[in-house]
Parts: sequence; C-alpha cells; structure tokens
Amino acid sequence: MKKSFYDDSEFSYLDYWKGRQYEHKSEIVALTNLLGTTAYGVIADIGGGFGRITKLLAKYAKQTILVEPALKQRTIAKEHLKGLPGVLIKPGTAEVTNLADKSVDVAVLVRVMHHLPDPDPALIELHRILKDDGLAIIEFANSLNLKSRIQSLISGKPILPAPIDRRRLVNIRKNSIPFVNHHPISFQKTLNRNGFKVERILSVSNFRGLPIKSLRLEKLLQPLLSTLFFGPSIFILAKKTNL
Repeated sequence: MKKSFYDDSEFSYLDYWKGRQYEHKSEIVALTNLLGTTAYGVIADIGGGFGRITKLLAKYAKQTILVEPALKQRTIAKEHLKGLPGVLIKPGTAEVTNLADKSVDVAVLVRVMHHLPDPDPALIELHRILKDDGLAIIEFANSLNLKSRIQSLISGKPILPAPIDRRRLVNIRKNSIPFVNHHPISFQKTLNRNGFKVERILSVSNFRGLPIKSLRLEKLLQPLLSTLFFGPSIFILAKKTNL
C-alpha cells in the first residue's frame, strides 16, 4: 500500500472522517457483530491509519497492534490512542507487516483492500502472521453493489472481475495511490486460494448516498443483504486453513 498520500501535509485523514459518521458507525456495527463476545490475545489492525477502529479492537484483545505505513498517521495515532492499555503502534504495510509468524489471533483490514489491485501478497502475509485457525476480518469496496448493478442494467455491460495487469500495477504504485473495487465472488475465490475459509459475510454502509441513514436498519440488514452483495462495502470473516 502506497504511503506517501497519507503522509501528505495537505491531506488530513481526520478531516476526511468528520462528515462520514454514518460510514464509521456502520463499520463499527459490522466489526462488533463479527467479533462477538470472544476475548482474543492479539489483534492486528493492519493499515489502521490514525487508529480510528483500533479503540474498538482494543476492547477485545490483551494486545492490539496498529500496523501503518504512513509516519504522519502513526504520529496522530499515538495521541489518538494515548492511555489505551496493550496498544502497540508499528510501521508496516499489508504486504509486509513486520510481525512474527503465527503471532496474531485476529487480523483486521478495513479500508485497505481498495488500495490493493492485487490482493494476493497481502493475503499471503495474513496467512503467515495468523496463528493456526486464526481469523481475518477483511473489508473491501464492492464492485457488485446496487448502484453498479443499476448502471450495468442501463449500459448493458456486465460487471466482471477486473483483470490484474501486473505491468500496469507497477506504474500505478509509482505515480499514485490506486483505488479499486473488488468483485465479491472473485474475492472469495482469492481467499480460498490463499488458505482462507469464508465464515461470514456482511453488507455494510447500505444506506450510503441515500437521504435516510438508519443505523438501526443498518444493523438489522447487514447480514440479510449479504447474500445480495447489496452495499458499497463488504466485510468478510475468514478463518485460516492449511494450504
């Protein structure tokens, strides 16, 4: 994941979230649902920025590790997470976390996959750092969401998994930060190929862009709309398996 954008002095990730409370709370609802009531030893918040969701994750773990490539975001996180017990902040990326083999019970990637046109290196790294039967909670921008399907219906063009042009990826990563949607069916196959079994799926931020944003309905509909891949954001709970 390219870090320079989030280190840019002219960009404030804190300000970015000021007008996005519905999206933030929808993601908290999803994480709370997927984490349940279990207490974990170590949870890694990978690409966690300034620690927006780390505060929640810390309630579930003895130790919470925020892994973030951007120095600016890590600096803000130190203040944002000050006083939380058991929280460590470390440099690293989704592809190179710098965490030890089989050292993590739960790895969380939220708002990270949309910067990774090729998910495989990150999933390989997750498999390495997770303990046997460890869990991954992965969020990605959904190419099969309702808006995209309406546009597809109007245009007559089907929504297909985007092919990975590795030569183009080199240029993308050199010149700008990529932003991609992932096809949910294709992404599940990618998870399986990299040693993960999908346990649960949630459709998240289902009312984004609509005049009515009900968190009560959001909580109710996240599991119900998951089979339709309805929302702009998909959360997957996956368990590590043997390759």
